[in-house]
Amino acid sequence: MHQVHSKGWVTVVFWLSSLPLAETVSAAAPAAPAKAAWAPPLYGFCMDIHDAQKRTLPEQAQMLRELGFDGAGYPLWLDQNVDKNLQTLDAAGLKVFLLYASVNVNPNQPAFDPRLPDAIRKLKGRPVTVCVLLRGFKPGDPQGEATAVKVLRQLGDVAAEVGLRISIYHHVNDWTESLLHALQVAQKADHPQVGVNFNLCHWLKVDGDKDYRPVLRENAAKIFAVTINGAQLGSNAWTDGLIQPLDRGDFDNRQLLATLREIGYRGPIGLMCYGIQGDARKHLERSMKVWKSWKETE
Repeated sequence: MHQVHSKGWVTVVFWLSSLPLAETVSAAAPAAPAKAAWAPPLYGFCMDIHDAQKRTLPEQAQMLRELGFDGAGYPLWLDQNVDKNLQTLDAAGLKVFLLYASVNVNPNQPAFDPRLPDAIRKLKGRPVTVCVLLRGFKPGDPQGEATAVKVLRQLGDVAAEVGLRISIYHHVNDWTESLLHALQVAQKADHPQVGVNFNLCHWLKVDGDKDYRPVLRENAAKIFAVTINGAQLGSNAWTDGLIQPLDRGDFDNRQLLATLREIGYRGPIGLMCYGIQGDARKHLERSMKVWKSWKETE
């Protein structure tokens, strides 16, 4: 700063530093941080079950990659094919994001296939969530609770060994057919590696009269996996009803995705294709076109 005296007045002159103008402005007013991008990967799920072309696993992997999918979800292979199948997906450049297995919560029966723990350990280093379908009693029967909690903790410990997570897959007619019940069970298991899925079609079938948004907000920390699809509100049918490609149905998937973003969900999104008839490539291509259009308008 330099002072210049002129006829009794003091004129104050400020000399700017030698910093470039951009640096001076930046130091005075830091730019707001850029909004973090939200771009969950999309994977195909159950797209093989009703495929009219009956594609083999290598053909499925190639198809998904060509269409722009990031990965796939399958039953958890418990036999000697697990390594070969994982290598097939790796070779196609696809990640395995979800693998599922059945657990019996009836204490009078074996809880799970004895090969399950080792199969989970083989998934170390992969971005996969191991989902369990809890069966053995009618939906919500309290007889299953003690066994469910015990088994979930046991599998949670196995998953923790290899940095994975266990998620309860709520499914119509299973013991945990309701997401709300699955959340209660996860809370009672009280294990950091144990959470739940949000499966849109099963939510609509069981709890479709409720607003899912407060449920997701209140349980954000326990939502470990998500599957979506086009769906017709009020329908009771799976095919052409509660499970359709993304370009059909009147359920607002954009609102669901916005809610997932709001609660901080950072996992992949599964595209449920169970029951969709015809050539899988055709309906997968339609869904991918919609998915890309959503990303472009984010």
